[in-house]
Amino acid sequence: MSDSIVSLHAPGRDVLPAYVRALEAGWSPNTMRNVAPEQLAAIAADPDGFIAGLNNRGGKIRLHDGSEVARLPDMIRWIIADDQPERPFVGSINLRWQEDEAGSPVTELPSHVLGHVGYTILPGHSGNGYASAALAAVLAEARTIGLPFVKITCDADNAASRRIIEKNGGRFIENFVAPFYGPEERLMYRIDWQS
Repeated sequence: MSDSIVSLHAPGRDVLPAYVRALEAGWSPNTMRNVAPEQLAAIAADPDGFIAGLNNRGGKIRLHDGSEVARLPDMIRWIIADDQPERPFVGSINLRWQEDEAGSPVTELPSHVLGHVGYTILPGHSGNGYASAALAAVLAEARTIGLPFVKITCDADNAASRRIIEKNGGRFIENFVAPFYGPEERLMYRIDWQS
């Protein structure tokens, strides 16, 4: 990824101070609910445990309605801007999937998961190509783990996210409403790499 403007890092102590500053400034890695206060508390209580929780498989996650569900297999990466001398933390991206009984990835997702990929960029760094470069890198990872395609969604009024998805090969599938997340219209895209 030497020509990329970003590098992706598994959550770790080296980037944790920048991650904390972003949370303290009001950024949240979750676009459905603000998890900054609970993550800041978890980091203050046990920074190594917090990092391990992001990198480990299994366990439960809490949804925006307060319910808890089993955590899907996933890959969380912190996005670092390599095109800036100070190499700042600029956001996060994750890839999630389900597995069959043999441990192979399957493309079906539970109803509470809107897509295989989710990302968020700090407001001060949006518009610089970081999300697009991070998505390209995560798509390569998705292919490596064996997914034949990914589904990715965005809000219908999020023109920037639509451009990012389309730039990475996203093909529009449908408009939809996910009642669990409210009445807002969303767009579903699919990115294929295998016939």
